[in-house]
Amino acid sequence: MRQFKQLGAAERARLKEAIKASLEEDNATIASKNRFPLRRASELASFEFRVGDLRVFYRVVGVEVRIVLIGRKKGDQLLIDGKRFTL
Repeated sequence: MRQFKQLGAAERARLKEAIKASLEEDNATIASKNRFPLRRASELASFEFRVGDLRVFYRVVGVEVRIVLIGRKKGDQLLIDGKRFTL
């Protein structure tokens, strides 16, 4: 995934570990403090997962978690690939 490759090595490692712990080893559809369904419907993703200022947007198809976007939250803006983005 392009957005994952753009992160620094330390951020990639932190994000990879968080994804493994929260999305692979736990039920990715159950809401928690940092993992929840999107409030507004989106064609791209159904859920958001927070890791610090990073945001992972994903959908669940059967038992498979498909990560579709990774962005960074700065204030009230979501940046994906350095550009302001609205789901």
